Amino acid sequence: MKSMKMITNIILTIIIIGLAGCQKDWLEENPLSALSDASFWKTENDATLALVGVYQLGVGNGVDNLWQTRFSIYATDDARCKFEGTYNIGDFQKPADADVIRPTWRNAYAAIYRANVFLTNIERVDMDATKKAEFIAEVKFIRANQYFWLLLTYGGVPLVTKVLSIPEANSQTRNSRNEIVDFCLTEFSASATDLPASRPANQKGRILKSAALAQKGRLLMIEHRWSEAASAFKEIMDLNVHIIDPRYKKLFEKDGETSKEIIYSVNYIETLSGNPIVQKRWHVAFFGGYQEYNAFQDLIDAFLMNDGLPIEESPLYDPANPFVNRDPRLYASMFLPEYTVFNGKLYLAHPNLTNFGIKELTGATGYGCKKYVTENFTGNRNSSEDDLVLIRYAEVLLGYLESKLEAGDAIDQVLLDQTINKVRGRAEVKMPSVTETDRDKLREIVRRERRVEFCWEPNMRWMDIHRWGIASQVIKKKFYGMKLTDDPANYTAYPVNEEGHLFSIDKTSLYVSPKHDLWPIPLTELDINPNLGQNPGY
Repeated sequence: MKSMKMITNIILTIIIIGLAGCQKDWLEENPLSALSDASFWKTENDATLALVGVYQLGVGNGVDNLWQTRFSIYATDDARCKFEGTYNIGDFQKPADADVIRPTWRNAYAAIYRANVFLTNIERVDMDATKKAEFIAEVKFIRANQYFWLLLTYGGVPLVTKVLSIPEANSQTRNSRNEIVDFCLTEFSASATDLPASRPANQKGRILKSAALAQKGRLLMIEHRWSEAASAFKEIMDLNVHIIDPRYKKLFEKDGETSKEIIYSVNYIETLSGNPIVQKRWHVAFFGGYQEYNAFQDLIDAFLMNDGLPIEESPLYDPANPFVNRDPRLYASMFLPEYTVFNGKLYLAHPNLTNFGIKELTGATGYGCKKYVTENFTGNRNSSEDDLVLIRYAEVLLGYLESKLEAGDAIDQVLLDQTINKVRGRAEVKMPSVTETDRDKLREIVRRERRVEFCWEPNMRWMDIHRWGIASQVIKKKFYGMKLTDDPANYTAYPVNEEGHLFSIDKTSLYVSPKHDLWPIPLTELDINPNLGQNPGY
């Protein structure tokens, strides 16, 4: 595999600086510019430098960053890319794709290589045994996490747990899906044993016990091993470390990055190793952003009224004022046309009112991502210090409820109150409590809750619709944006549907199940190693 040829010696493993996965306080001394294998792997400081290298590639620039932050959202029924033929599902899923398919594979195996170097050499280091076990647990989690996402994107892949020579790397065959699943579950469990439940402030960003258990729970849910998944989530709940933060919007801004609701996140350092996404690429053009994400009307309609009923059922819903009396998370998550006030200015999106958005930007729907965008931001938009949250305690509680539901366990008000109602009941949300215990009805409530609670959050909707087996069902259709006219029959400025909503994109031919349930193996990897074989349909 070409990705394993990229790093040929241990020096490149340890000289990387600017760790995105850890706070600056954690490592104040930069790695040396040149180190020999003979002189390294002696002291705890050596091990710390090497651990920094694993974090840098395994968290800051690995699958967690590239895939999760952007493309997982385009490949769902929630939103689309600003460009017509780029990064929308079906457009980038090609074996020769060099923007997504190839770098995701390559980055993952580079991170796995670095983890294998660490695990091969760490026993040579003279250091406290407990701390050494913790370092090993962190690296094993990072390596297993790479395989977790490789499994979800490519299926069975080569399972490499040692440092390979170039000939060995270029002749690997793929392990089965079940072998990857078993490996990940074993590694997540082992990691959880030696990881701490909490860390001091100067170690923010380092892996916690709950992160390993949460990924274990996620994978068990994907495998429909519901009782085991529930047990994994319950272990996190029993730690009594995490909470549902009373805030919502601030969880996704700098002010909330130390919240006890956050279990796993990518930490960024402004300018040095900053976040290039949230304050620029996701920011709407009307307020000076790049506006890469554009939400569909489907997602807007998924948000309930503040009486807890869908817009189709609630007496509070007024089609002439569709954003009034809605779930507060809608206001925290979306720029709503002619409704949202931001930086003291009303957000305009209708092409009769502004040249920004629909009038000049292909792919604009009138709706934009507000969740991560900080009002009155004054920092570096191209390289901000905003963390990217990957796992929250809210997911643990909703995962526990769903797992109990699908396992056939008893559902009562006590369970609802300790899970979904805690999530809905945070002070900034205060949505009505759920009392429904009918399994079919509750299943739909939980699924809707996950969609709105985690909207815009990397990988969540993509992961959910695939494990529920509804990806093809929800994606293969035409999608629309904001309402442009009350007289669609005579409106000719832009294509609209019978209700007057802007036509955005037709995905009926872009998602061809089961082909698009997995990505193709990159063509560059197959050219080097034909033993890998291609996924069906490519």
